[in-house]
Amino acid sequence: MNDFIKIPKRLAVAALVIMTVLVLSIIVLYFSATSAVIQNFLAHQGGSVTASTASLKGVLLPLIVMMLFPWALNLLGILYLKRYPVVSAVMFIVAGLMLLFTLIFPVLLITAGTMLVIRHRHYIQHEKYKTHYE
Repeated sequence: MNDFIKIPKRLAVAALVIMTVLVLSIIVLYFSATSAVIQNFLAHQGGSVTASTASLKGVLLPLIVMMLFPWALNLLGILYLKRYPVVSAVMFIVAGLMLLFTLIFPVLLITAGTMLVIRHRHYIQHEKYKTHYE
């Protein structure tokens, strides 16, 4: 049973690590939007610095919220992987569909979820894995 969850677990962990780095960098950018470096960058771009800072924060906050829910689904899917592989597969697929605006996360998560569903079905139906009670 543990052999068929190795590759999907690795895919999900890779997506979780990349997603964590992305979310943390967006959070750091959101809270450092009023720093001198970013204010100088916005001043050289032209326009009002305060309006640019407000619009930058207005864009980053929904992006953080949009990334946190799939991040939590991915984490729960990894935690429930051994006990409930089909539920984890659904969580991975839903998280991948929620992140369709990115490129790498849907590939990793939808592939992991699909592999879990197919391998679980094979594991249930294959005669070699069945136990016969007498």
